Amino acid sequence: MFSSKDADKKVGSSGIPKVIQPGNVVARVIDITLDVPPYDSTAYNLLLHLETLPLGEGFEGFAIDKDTPELGTYKGQIGRVQTQQYSYSDYTNKDGQTTAKSDMIFRWLWNFAKEIGITDILKSKNVEGATIEEFLENAKPYLISSDRYLHFCICGSPYENSKGYTQYRLFLPKMSGNKKGFELYLEGHEPSKLIMFNEAEHIKTKKPVETFSGRDAASGSDLDLD
Repeated sequence: MFSSKDADKKVGSSGIPKVIQPGNVVARVIDITLDVPPYDSTAYNLLLHLETLPLGEGFEGFAIDKDTPELGTYKGQIGRVQTQQYSYSDYTNKDGQTTAKSDMIFRWLWNFAKEIGITDILKSKNVEGATIEEFLENAKPYLISSDRYLHFCICGSPYENSKGYTQYRLFLPKMSGNKKGFELYLEGHEPSKLIMFNEAEHIKTKKPVETFSGRDAASGSDLDLD
């Protein structure tokens, strides 16, 4: 259902959506979490919680914490973005060798750390964890910085939320050659390694396979407005 009473909640009083939309955006990582999808208790989604660059006067984003109004609102659009289209699950190849989902997630986190230039810091601080969950929690203080922005190419798979609005499950694209879905943002410099958004390629209009125990897993998330 579409209602004028709910319009500001959906798109913001400025007419700009409060939620990140598919495309090329510049955003900072405000959190990184692991999420068990409802369709597979053995799988994991690795989620980037993003906020775009501030959108300026006239834009009022979601509350940072609805139970603590004194914290104010986000200055940019926000969204939860899966690091790949499919969930991470253990993969066994034709030779019977198994790659654990935790190893795939660690590999993604380490490649992200390389892009933002913190691998030497993680080594010098001896950041480790007995599990991938523990490693992520210990690495977060270095992976996340309030003033570090990145370019992202964000893909989307449309769905209808409980109020009848079309939203997108957001995810990063697979690497293509030497191009990838994220690159460190340097003011005054154009990205050179970033995949450029292409609607025909990066909007998945058909419902994707939600989990995939194959090579793609080795290589989106809901932000409901309820």
